[in-house]
Amino acid sequence: MGLFGRKSPIRSGNDAIAVRQATEEDAATIVRLAHGLSLTDGGRASRLTVDSYRRDGFGADPAFRVLIAEVNGMAAGYALYFSGYDSDRATRGIYLADLFVDSDYRRYGVGRTLMRAAARACRDLGGEWMFWSVLKRNRTARKFYKTVAPELKDVVLCAALGDSFDRLAR
Repeated sequence: MGLFGRKSPIRSGNDAIAVRQATEEDAATIVRLAHGLSLTDGGRASRLTVDSYRRDGFGADPAFRVLIAEVNGMAAGYALYFSGYDSDRATRGIYLADLFVDSDYRRYGVGRTLMRAAARACRDLGGEWMFWSVLKRNRTARKFYKTVAPELKDVVLCAALGDSFDRLAR
């Protein structure tokens, strides 16, 4: 039995969590997981589609990269990130846009494994930092993230979306 009476999807210590770079062939799986993330966050389903994943994640100038975690060959979660630059430090890094673990695989180390893999991918790109955001109301995720790194208290996240973006871009 796993935590809280659940049967663990990881049957023994020999069942490793494998993380790899997602491919175009993973499109349907990543879209399914992205929809799960949006619904878990209390929002509407993600607008990510198989076509938009393939269009924006691959080719000459991909907008993002994705890591996929698998347990016993089954998709357990994913991390979607994109490159950034900090002019104060003159360093590269990544913004972790999505981190999601399917509910059947939570609390077995999949999220932490994905975070470590993202940090290594960042380092491989010449990066020295990772940023991410989390909804204030998502206490479970915030508790997890605090085990990885502290919450920044002196930063306010701002976003121009929808109408505000359209006004700004005019």
